[in-house]
Amino acid sequence: MRITFSAHKDLNIKFQSHRSRDYTNPYLPVNQTAIEGIVQPTVGPDGKVKEPESNVLLASIENMQYAVTVDVLHTVFSAFGAVQKIAMFEKNGGMQALIQYPERCRSS
Repeated sequence: MRITFSAHKDLNIKFQSHRSRDYTNPYLPVNQTAIEGIVQPTVGPDGKVKEPESNVLLASIENMQYAVTVDVLHTVFSAFGAVQKIAMFEKNGGMQALIQYPERCRSS
């Protein structure tokens, strides 16, 4: 698993489902997910892409040996703070998840 900061500031979860969960709003209907926002890399003065500090982490899960669910991600990432929202999706042949915390994460 590779974890990086996401350029997203707030995940827009419109429906609760097996691939998304808004832990701050349990009254959302159960259905498909929706995530709004455009991810654009930030380039530093040295020309390298800078990883923005954010309250949203991007977890890239490759070569999955076991099923990864929203509940599993919540359990794992709750060790680092209160998880507000999680959205899972497939991209480039792998599973990715956005995990939102109430404030910026520290990478220490």
